[in-house]
Amino acid sequence: MTKTALIKVRQPDAKIGFGKIDKWINTAYIPCLSARERYEIFYGGAGSGKSHFIAQKIIYRTLRERGHRYLVVRKVARTNRHSTYDLFRSVISGWKLNPLFKIDKTELDITLCVNGKTDNQILFTGLDDVEKLKSIAGITDIWVEEASEISPEDFMQLDLRLRTKSNYPNQIILSFNPVSAYSWLKKRFFDATVENASILKTTYKDNRFIDDAYAQVVEGLKEQDPTYYQIYALGEWGSPKGLIYTNWRLTNEMPKAGTVTYGLDFGFNNPTALVEIREYDGEIYLRELIYQTHLTNAELIDKIKQLNVSGRIYCDSAEPNRIQELRTAGLTAMPAKKDVLKGIDFAKSRKLRVYSESSNLIKELQSYKWREDKDGRVLDEPVKFQDHLMDAMRYGLYTGTKSEYTAW
Repeated sequence: MTKTALIKVRQPDAKIGFGKIDKWINTAYIPCLSARERYEIFYGGAGSGKSHFIAQKIIYRTLRERGHRYLVVRKVARTNRHSTYDLFRSVISGWKLNPLFKIDKTELDITLCVNGKTDNQILFTGLDDVEKLKSIAGITDIWVEEASEISPEDFMQLDLRLRTKSNYPNQIILSFNPVSAYSWLKKRFFDATVENASILKTTYKDNRFIDDAYAQVVEGLKEQDPTYYQIYALGEWGSPKGLIYTNWRLTNEMPKAGTVTYGLDFGFNNPTALVEIREYDGEIYLRELIYQTHLTNAELIDKIKQLNVSGRIYCDSAEPNRIQELRTAGLTAMPAKKDVLKGIDFAKSRKLRVYSESSNLIKELQSYKWREDKDGRVLDEPVKFQDHLMDAMRYGLYTGTKSEYTAW
């Protein structure tokens, strides 16, 4: 039998599962279960488990305390579905708590139901969904995931709105990687003393549940690039230099006309990444369609068909069997050219317009950089980390839109 967490739900005799809660939560985070500061900052390296803990903490408090109405925010609303929302569902399922929660997959709301009565609620939205934000009242707590994506003005508006009277102090939780020493977050919370705030830095070494293969990837950054190692392994503030793509800007609309191709980078433990590439009026429009881990080929095929993808899909040529499986399923999947440097040069020569809801694509573009050696010299090779959408984009761009390409 799978062990589950022990949580008392208000009624003294109501228990969920068996075992101790500290068996389910990393030791570094245990003291944060009781933290009540208005501003609670979780930052550090990749794979530290900070987002997973925050979801655990919110669910724990939702079960233990009355009167919470959490708002979980990212810069773009739709990015919540496959990140924070799926994370909450995973924790609820892992703790065998599904009977206690009403999960609305349409509205992305999660509501606690005890003895037939609804109680605490967790709502999900984005700062781009202005109308929904205006309509949400009675918020007692806020979690801003990927806080480095939002502006200081965004944060100020959230801070001003958090004023609902509650049995417990209102709290804003911020989580992020310290990708830039010039971030407003560093100036706001690290370079000056802030009252009523707590800060916790963690790295992959604090996460005893981390996948060994991913831990090796993070450790391997030490040999790849000192700046990436500083940020993603050590969790220290850094400022990536040698960014590869600067020829892009955001767009709020995708044109309906133009020539469409797709780029696909296969993954499983790493994310599978699918990018729509639309060439229109001399410019390239990019939209992230899939960015998800643990997708089997059958699940991937279903997702692609649900997206009504029609056109050539240029895939990682190192996976011929998976490409053939897509072709057998009726998709126009083709191997892409993998000349990395020529592909990058070609992508850098085009005007790129990135759909504003493509949060993972934007995040990769903002950090995709040339490797540096130990002396700080920039090398003619990109860092192999968090680059799955970059690979997919390059496959579709260089192979699919380059005029001299001949079909395989």
